[in-house]
Amino acid sequence: MTLLFVTVMVFGLLQSHPSTDVPAATSATVRHVSQFSTSGFDSENITVALLSPANQSELVGTVNITLNVTSTNGPLNLTLFIEGEIYPAYNSTEIAPGEHNFTIDTTTLREGRLNFTFYLENRSYSPPDRESYHLVFLINNHGPPRVVMLRPGIDDVFTGMDNITLNITADYDQVYLNISVNGEITPEFNQTLVPVGVGNYTINGSRYDNGQNLIEVVVWTEEGLTAKASREVTFLDYVRFSILDLTQYSEISGTYEFRVKVFTPFESIFFTAYVDGQLVPDMKNVTLSAGVSEVSMDTTWMSEGEHNFTFCAYDGLGHIDRAKMILVVNNHGAPSVSFVGPKQDIVAGMATFSINIESTWDHVMLSVYVDDEVVPTLDNVTVAPGVCNFSFDVGAYSKWQHTVKVVVTTPEGLEAETSRDFGFASMKIEEIVSGVALLAVAFLIPLYRLKQRKPVFTMLLVNLLFFAVTGGLFVVLGVTTFELLVWHINLASIWAIGTALVFTNWLFHLILEEESRG
Repeated sequence: MTLLFVTVMVFGLLQSHPSTDVPAATSATVRHVSQFSTSGFDSENITVALLSPANQSELVGTVNITLNVTSTNGPLNLTLFIEGEIYPAYNSTEIAPGEHNFTIDTTTLREGRLNFTFYLENRSYSPPDRESYHLVFLINNHGPPRVVMLRPGIDDVFTGMDNITLNITADYDQVYLNISVNGEITPEFNQTLVPVGVGNYTINGSRYDNGQNLIEVVVWTEEGLTAKASREVTFLDYVRFSILDLTQYSEISGTYEFRVKVFTPFESIFFTAYVDGQLVPDMKNVTLSAGVSEVSMDTTWMSEGEHNFTFCAYDGLGHIDRAKMILVVNNHGAPSVSFVGPKQDIVAGMATFSINIESTWDHVMLSVYVDDEVVPTLDNVTVAPGVCNFSFDVGAYSKWQHTVKVVVTTPEGLEAETSRDFGFASMKIEEIVSGVALLAVAFLIPLYRLKQRKPVFTMLLVNLLFFAVTGGLFVVLGVTTFELLVWHINLASIWAIGTALVFTNWLFHLILEEESRG
């Protein structure tokens, strides 16, 4: 009898129960328990089987997850974890063995694949019986958004601060919005949360170049689903211009003419120029028509060199466009210099040199160098352009070939130079002393004869003939100027000529003495 009673009780516990809806907890407290602490349990006394929906399936809205739970030891406490967080409706909820429907409102969950862990526990035993049952479902309550660009149209013109009209549809109340122009996200709409529906979104078209520009719109939902729209639109600012004939560091001079291309929906605009913050007098409120116009600017009153120019175009409504560039004013240009004289390549003594200076300045600075060493008396001397003469003593330098370089500098620092090689001819003191001594010795002989009242005419004639022959030899050799003579006369030649002169006088003295005895 006892055995029959036990058998009936066991079969009663194991028999199938009808599916029941497990009520949601009326005062559930949300607790966070790590996924690790609720997974990996496998009790011999507890089994769980999924009846519907299938694992890895898609859940939308409010759904039932039906499980068949068996327990050898009676009722269990069930807690549902979704992505490691307790789902408030099922937090230590007591259930009996059998089929149960667990109702889940998926609209409160984030989109995407989520981990569901059913954690069952019977604490009546020590240690407690524990079972964990892991499922994965795809939550997909929201479809992708849609966006349509209503304005600007294909033939519209986008001007200044203008609107982009969008019709955004989504099953969210708000979506994120990016608006890009030519691939560059606008600062006005960069990951900006906006409501769905038809709306105007204003951007500043003035920051972009006139002409065709690509507007791209991207919207996306919290779950990352996106929609795009794009359109090429003609941008035309209220006032926009470009300077066609000038670039950074262009040189300008005189009354400089250049072209300006104006983009504007108006018939004309005003154009003004500033140099280093100062208004250019002839460039104030110049009226320019839309399209290409030629303007002129007087630069003669500006200082030479680099200047900061600002060009402004504006209309009567306060819209303005600016362009800045550095331009080089060069009204004078670089000077030029060339040697005019002397014609010969040999100079002697206080030599005079002539140069021709060409410059638009009324004065320039002149420096003269000999072998790259400045001549002290000719360093930064102020001279007027044209033919200019300067002199210096070449005797201060060795008798040799030297390079004379002339450097001309304008007040703005532009330079020109020219150089030429000259032979510097000069007599050294030892050469002068030797020449005088040899002449004295040579003429002592005629003076000696004169003192003894002997005839000297023949000797004077011989001396004149000696000097004539010597001079003729120099002429034959091309020594025709004083500078060339000084250049070719040196200590050796002085001694050679002087010794020959002394010997000639002495020889003729002996000949005349011999004749007088005979």
